[in-house]
Order: sequence, then C-alpha cells, then structure tokens
Amino acid sequence: MLIPARKHRRKFWLFLHRYLGLFAGAIFVIIGLTGSILAFGHELDEWLNADVRAISRQASTGRAPLDAIVAAGIKALPTGAKAINLDYPRHEGLAFALWFEQTSPGRDYPERHQIFIDPYRAQVTGQRLLIDFHRIWRDPLLDFVLRLHYSLGFGENGMTLIGWVGIAMLLSVLAGLIVWWPLTGKFRSALTLKPKTSRERLVYDWHKICGVYGSIVLLVIVATGIYLEFPIYGRGLVGLFSQVASPWPEYASRPPQNLDTPKTISLSELEQIVDANCPEGDFRYIVFPNDATGSYEVGKRAPGEPNRLQAQRRIWIDQYSGEVLALRDRSSQSSGDVFVEWLYPLHTGEAFGLTGQLIILLIGFVPLLLYVTGVIRWLQKCRVKRLEGGGCR
Repeated sequence: MLIPARKHRRKFWLFLHRYLGLFAGAIFVIIGLTGSILAFGHELDEWLNADVRAISRQASTGRAPLDAIVAAGIKALPTGAKAINLDYPRHEGLAFALWFEQTSPGRDYPERHQIFIDPYRAQVTGQRLLIDFHRIWRDPLLDFVLRLHYSLGFGENGMTLIGWVGIAMLLSVLAGLIVWWPLTGKFRSALTLKPKTSRERLVYDWHKICGVYGSIVLLVIVATGIYLEFPIYGRGLVGLFSQVASPWPEYASRPPQNLDTPKTISLSELEQIVDANCPEGDFRYIVFPNDATGSYEVGKRAPGEPNRLQAQRRIWIDQYSGEVLALRDRSSQSSGDVFVEWLYPLHTGEAFGLTGQLIILLIGFVPLLLYVTGVIRWLQKCRVKRLEGGGCR
C-alpha cells in the first residue's frame, strides 16, 4: 500500500504524463509516423523518382571525368540560376545530383533544385524542384514528409514548436516510467499482459507495454531530436564538457594578384588532391566556392563513420592553388565532436545499418499506439468518475 507522500507524488507524475501526452502527444504522432517513412526515405525517393535518378551502366563503361559531368549540369541551368553543390551517388546505379538555386517565381526568396546527370555518359537525365522554402506543397513527397517531421512545414517557428514538443514528450515518457515503476518489485507482471482480463485492463496493459519497451528507443530518439531542433543550444551544452568544433567554418581562397582572370583548379584535380590526403573512403559531396574568395568543401566519408549517408570527414581546398586549407577528420576530433557526430545517425537509425532503419520504422508507430490507448484509458476513467458524480481530470 502506498504511503500518503508517495501517493501524492504519483498523482503529480500521472497528471504530468497524462496532459503532456494528450496535447503534445497529438503532434508527436505526426512526428513518429513521418519518421517511420523517413527511415527508408532515400530508398523510397530513388524508387519514386527512378525515371530521373536511376541509370544503367554497361560493364565496359567507366565513369566520365567529373568536369564533364558537372559541365553537362551547368549547361542545363536556367538563366540566373547558380550551382551550389554536387552530391555523389550512393551506389553505381544512381545519377549525380547537381544542386542549384534560383529565385522562386513571383517571390523574393530562393528555391533549390536538382539536376541529375548520368555519370557514365555525362548526360542530364532530369531535373526537379526540391525545396520551396515557403510553399511546402510544391516539394517532392519525401521532402514534404521531411519538413512535416521537423517543422510541420512552418520553417523556424515550426522547428521551435517541434523542439518544445520534444521536451514535453521527454518529460511525459520519464513521468510515465515513474508512474509505471512497480514499488512492490513485481517486474514480471509489470512487463507482461495480464491474461483473461477486462477490456479496460487490456487497454491499460497495452499502453503500459508499448510505453515501457518503446521508451528504450524513444528516449534516445526524442533526446537526439531535441538537439537537432536546437543545435546552437545543444552544442553549447555539450561544449560545457568538451570543446565542439564549429559546424560550418569558412576558409578563404587567395586569388592570384597578378592575373585579371585567375585560373581555378579542375574538379578532376580537386578529386586527386582529396584522394592524396584521404586515400580511403567514399566521396559524398562537393560544395562549390560561393564567390572569388570562397573555397571548395569536399565531404569524403571515412570507413567506420556512424553517419553512412553524409561525411564527418571534410576537407577545404583553395580554388586557385589547390592548397589544403583545413582537414577535419577523426585525428582532430574532441570527445564533444565524437558525441555530436553520433547524434544524427542515432536519430535516423543509420548508425546500425538496416537493423537501425527497421527499428526506426517500427518505433515510429509507438506514439500512435500510446496516444490511442492513452486517450481510451483517459476516457474510460472519465466515464467512471462521471458515474460517481465527480469531474474528469
């Protein structure tokens, strides 16, 4: 039997769990379901857009020079558009993606597009609008789902809202675990469904089981999601314990002073410089210099990095001389950098490959199960209290 003090504390945690779940939980359902879709977002996007993204390679055909590939994309740019970066394909059956930016029609803000280029024939296979920053409905399906997931489609304001929802759900999950914790020590009954029980008890048991087992992963996903919504504050918090490098540093190229039109290095030369400094790994992207003093930024994923689709290892290169301006890899990582590096791949599940993706796919349905069973349980209690002449809280 609970002593009065414990009973009072339990009521407080139950109240917190119930009402945070009822209100923030509704948004959390959307976050969870969109997260399930995004667990295999890249594979789905490639399948849905196979007509422009998929390419066929003949066994005797090697990859065309990178300069020819990019030149084909540059030639297809609309008037006034600016190429900003190049994404390498994830595997041999995909096209390169050249990103470019142009002003949105009738608007005063930019939108981003992709041009897809066959790497073996250096031919454009297609083009698409990827991001309209203010009109989410114009985006492709997977980008639409992504923006719903992290901002509900409301930009920075939406990200702030989702961040606070994440904090509320973190508290709700923790409060639920406190309420669930069996003070009598009977963990077996607390971790299983009670056989041959009433409908009301069955709803409670399902809510309890989904919450307890799901919380193991949910706490990690919610905590990492909060960091991703509030990265400045997150990095500041991590920085209290270990130095964290700036995420997007800028390094300036030095244009030759004695030439009116200084010559820049070719992209093939750029790849050779990167390979000389980072022999192993896979190219992920090249960010082009923004202006005459900008530098190339190249991401080349090192073997064993937890993020399998992007690259923690990055190198900045002078666009004129080819000088390496900076190299960020594991040799220069602090403990804080390593911690931050793991957060995104833990959130998406990609740190553990296909197994991690499947876990994220399944865990995305847990908020829906918790919300439905939680609301039903709440309504059941309300009905009993009304029959007893009380109010529903």
